Amino acid sequence: MPATRETKQDATNRSWRTIAQGAVSVVLVAAATVVVDTVTPGELVDWPAAATAIGTAVVTALAAYIQRRLEGASKDASIQ
Repeated sequence: MPATRETKQDATNRSWRTIAQGAVSVVLVAAATVVVDTVTPGELVDWPAAATAIGTAVVTALAAYIQRRLEGASKDASIQ
């Protein structure tokens, strides 16, 4: 069964989104590594840096959710 144009477009969108999410994950892991490397035993964690990394993860998840909802709404509208 050949893929429809919508399926190809959806696959393309998902692949780009996955690449973007992967890039964000790499940046978050790199930031976490820097934070861990700078904290030596006996020192406190740099909470502003940790909060920034956590905030970035939350905003990324929220952006992915909103993007999917918007894409789903436009697909639902085109079906009707």
